[in-house]
Amino acid sequence: MIEEASPQGAHRQPEAPTSADAEPEQQSQEQDSSAAGDPAPENTDDDLDESALGQTATVINNFFAEVQAQGSAFGMTGGPAARSISGRLDRKDIERALQCFVEPAAFPRALMTLRERHLVVLVGGEDIGKWTSGIALLDAVKANVDRVVVLPPDRRLGDLLSTVSAKRNRVYFIHDWIENGTATSARRFDLEALSAGLMETQSYLVITLNRAETEAELAVFEIPWSAPDPSALFAACLGQTWPTSEIARVQDRVAELRTPRQVAELAGQLREGSRSAEEILADLGGDTVSRWFDGQPGRSDVLTVAALAFAYGMPERIFERLVVELKDIADEIECQGAERERRPIGDDLPQTRMLWNNRHPLIGTSSEPGERQVIFCGVRHREHVIRQLHHRYDYRLWQPLREWIRGLADDRPETQVQAAAGLALLSRTNPEEVQESFLETWAGGTVQERLAAASTLSLMCTDDGTATVALACTLGWVENAGQPQAMTAALAFAGGLSIRYPVQAVGWLWYLSLRGIRVSTVAQRALVLLFQGAAERDGDALTELQLLARHVDRDLTEGMEPMLARRALSAVLGVLGADRLSGEQPGSDGPENGRPLMASLLLAQPDSAKPIGVLWAWALHNAHHRARAVRALCRTLDGLSGKDGAVAAADALGRAVWSKLPGSVAVLVRRAIDQAAGASIQPQAGPAREIVLTLLNAGTPRTQS
Repeated sequence: MIEEASPQGAHRQPEAPTSADAEPEQQSQEQDSSAAGDPAPENTDDDLDESALGQTATVINNFFAEVQAQGSAFGMTGGPAARSISGRLDRKDIERALQCFVEPAAFPRALMTLRERHLVVLVGGEDIGKWTSGIALLDAVKANVDRVVVLPPDRRLGDLLSTVSAKRNRVYFIHDWIENGTATSARRFDLEALSAGLMETQSYLVITLNRAETEAELAVFEIPWSAPDPSALFAACLGQTWPTSEIARVQDRVAELRTPRQVAELAGQLREGSRSAEEILADLGGDTVSRWFDGQPGRSDVLTVAALAFAYGMPERIFERLVVELKDIADEIECQGAERERRPIGDDLPQTRMLWNNRHPLIGTSSEPGERQVIFCGVRHREHVIRQLHHRYDYRLWQPLREWIRGLADDRPETQVQAAAGLALLSRTNPEEVQESFLETWAGGTVQERLAAASTLSLMCTDDGTATVALACTLGWVENAGQPQAMTAALAFAGGLSIRYPVQAVGWLWYLSLRGIRVSTVAQRALVLLFQGAAERDGDALTELQLLARHVDRDLTEGMEPMLARRALSAVLGVLGADRLSGEQPGSDGPENGRPLMASLLLAQPDSAKPIGVLWAWALHNAHHRARAVRALCRTLDGLSGKDGAVAAADALGRAVWSKLPGSVAVLVRRAIDQAAGASIQPQAGPAREIVLTLLNAGTPRTQS
């Protein structure tokens, strides 16, 4: 009997995933494993479904704690849906991005550089339209390109050369590239080599970079970038049918808007006609919030507004407790080194509820049924308040606020999530503060603090700019940072990072699942959450399954130490044996929670049968895990019972499994499945028996060589 998964090759320790390992491009593996008796390596000649990497999510749900947040944007409404920052953009995506595009001043120079060197780097601040400009440059240089391959921002320049040399006539884009501190001279060498490689393959690459200034030594590649003219962008977004007089009426105010996104949003809301231009501009520009702070509000009022920015939407009684705790911390810091003044008890009972029940310009209460919740009056007040707090106040406000927010990690789950949402908004203005004062502290702390850090990183992924910051921070914890930090990284990869960077999330969770037992346990659970979350968002997890199957097939074929192989297959079985989280599928008879996840995916996405079959083949091949794998497989087959397409799904899954297993092992596995299914499936469940037989008889068993 075979004891371990893959005796082939030298045993090896887990290696950190490289960009090449995770790249959703064509890779081929042709190895003859029949002599070793191992499952045949997966044929990966076909590209992964890059279009699936372009998934979006309006709300990022975190399942780290028992808090249901579906449908809630945590007071962060008004932003775009979170989209993947790696994968592929097709022609429709490109046209949608360029609908209202206006060329910034440096566009002609950048286009000339791209044509000459096949590589250009756009350097500038966040939220100035570098994403759209990069797509426009590639569309212009390649004349209506039909596909843009969007590479992840953590790619190293040296690694990119192998990618661009593999295919011809490709168009690549890296948005918000993460600089790794390489010396400028070395970076110049890498850029020159990359440019030569792109020229040779007739491919093009645009990189955008968040940096204030370009570097003189890299001037041949780096172009200083700025936002397009807001007036021209406003006119383009409104369209030619909009009266010129109306455009002129708000033209001066348009120039005051901070980002192209706000200009486009103003035009969109004007077209809808639901509000006046003055109301929209006041909301977008934060005029109401600015005027309130201009009035020099008292210390108590500022602390109350600050508390709401990080504890939004709490029930009135909970919010009052949190405000008192913040004010107590502020008093302690204010009175350090001095004896606190004693005051009459009556002075310590301010009529706080009158603050938000008496038409406060910023604070109000929700009109939802049930217990009243304290909220901001305006949709964007929360974001504007946090920005004003950062720009106007110093240590005397921020030190008590830091201590208070850190303490929220040990509060109620919904309070923890709201603190994370506030920090995600703060990271748009001051990412260094969030990372140094909160994330680094929490990542090495208690379980609750690590959950708070993971939630914050996940919610940072709702914004294009801070998503890159979240990825860079998480990558700093996966190696040589300590076990608590590695576990925090695993949790983060299961949340918003799995939407933004699915390739990196699967690769790093696979790597972390092979680490020490504490890290491995968390990473394996996080890997399950990643697939459960993908199924909840869009009904399939095909690309993630393909990526995991590739990692499993590669590592086990190359050979692993027995303990690592068992750990790897335990991670695989965690995914294969998982249930759906919640929700109902179209046409289903009821809730999906409790239904096997793999059964759901096989029915919703027939192409998933191949990667799922690869995973099950490895688990069934391993004698140590076979019994558990057979039980999970029988449960999945039972989950297919009575569903449309069940027989076809079972047949496709069976073909994938048997094509991977050598004949001698397949005989043992078929017998084990037949016995287990006969013992667990009720005789009256006719369709279930039919499905089992379909799987057992699928394909033609391979003969033992």
